Amino acid sequence: MSRMIRQFGMVALVGLAVWILALPGPALAGQAKAEVRWLQWKTTEVGEKLMNEVKAAFEKDNPDVTLTLIDSPFLGFHDKIINLFQAQRLADVVMAQVDWPVEFAELGILEPLDPWIAKEPKAFMDNIFPTFHKKWRGKQFYLPIECGPVALFYNTEIFKKAGIAGPPKTWDEYAAVAKKVLNPEQKIFATTGTMSAEPPTNLTYDIYPLIYQAGGDVIDDTTNKAVFNSPAGVKAIQWYVDLMNVHKISVPGILSNGEKEKRANFAAGNIAMMFEGSFGIPIQRQMNPNLQFDVAPMLRETTTGTVVRGAVNAMTTQAQNKEAVWKFLRWLHGPVGIEMWAKGSGSFPSRKDVAEQSWFKEKKLFQVFVQQLLLPNAKSPNLGMPNAVQLNKALTVEIQNVLQGKKNVKQALDEAAAEWNKVLAQYQR
Repeated sequence: MSRMIRQFGMVALVGLAVWILALPGPALAGQAKAEVRWLQWKTTEVGEKLMNEVKAAFEKDNPDVTLTLIDSPFLGFHDKIINLFQAQRLADVVMAQVDWPVEFAELGILEPLDPWIAKEPKAFMDNIFPTFHKKWRGKQFYLPIECGPVALFYNTEIFKKAGIAGPPKTWDEYAAVAKKVLNPEQKIFATTGTMSAEPPTNLTYDIYPLIYQAGGDVIDDTTNKAVFNSPAGVKAIQWYVDLMNVHKISVPGILSNGEKEKRANFAAGNIAMMFEGSFGIPIQRQMNPNLQFDVAPMLRETTTGTVVRGAVNAMTTQAQNKEAVWKFLRWLHGPVGIEMWAKGSGSFPSRKDVAEQSWFKEKKLFQVFVQQLLLPNAKSPNLGMPNAVQLNKALTVEIQNVLQGKKNVKQALDEAAAEWNKVLAQYQR
């Protein structure tokens, strides 16, 4: 009897083995799937629906990889990445603002992507807007998911009531329009001056574009030194300060106003103009669906110029399976992923081949940003700036000193440049 049981058991085991071998490939592969953990702050911004759609679409195209979404609030996100890295618990992929990649690369957090990019068709990188080709120490550490060039937003109702036919194109025209729409008694101002030092991102909108338009630059890539204290830089900041202090075109509270206050004032219909990124379109439509506004190219003085912000993703040095991570980055930042992301989030696509698609060309307001990217001096200085947060804060504080009458423009910019150069001297490109 026991012999029969043993024989039956052997037959059962053989049969089970045959059954397992006959299972479809994906079921077997499912037991050994690679996992890619993506730390980002977008789930709470764009919604779980889009994030889950991205996850499902990627996993369908890459059935051997599981994408795990890890959401964390943007507030404190920068420090969280550093803390997790130090604890050896960082995710495989991290999202970052353009201010952070150089800092993270220097800390050893980011993995260079060049070996993987080299295996891709030339069109993969050629279709990513040139601003995001900026390398650090000769290496590419990130890929953009959203592109955020800055342009001029203007309230068409305020313009119409003031008898202004269209948006200003030059510094002189801007100053004239600002004075014409100004009506403090009715709480109508030309703009919101934003020079809050926390966070020091306001230079993106109010300062750096003006320096470029005056013919200047922020950092010399050859010498790796600050050059915003040039005559062009002095001219740009003096023009800005005069608008704020002499002509008083701004909502009060310049030293404490930031992006949040600027967007709230524009949505409320209290300001006529603001310098804002392409992401401002969905933000304004969400804050005030009835707001009548339009978008125009940035101003021109000696030349044109704007700053390009955006969100990027990067592979971390603590990634468990770098081949699987690249599969995700290649998919998400390729034409399929970027199209899906731009459609679902309402953001400006970071690829030219997606921006050239008919569905996007129908979005009239966004076309100004395409134009901006093709004009001279569409730059993202922070992508090549070590300790960008620290440096931007130092310059912001010095411009605050000028606004408060504590220093003249040249003195303030020279002192900020000296502080920058102490930091920059520690790094060689």
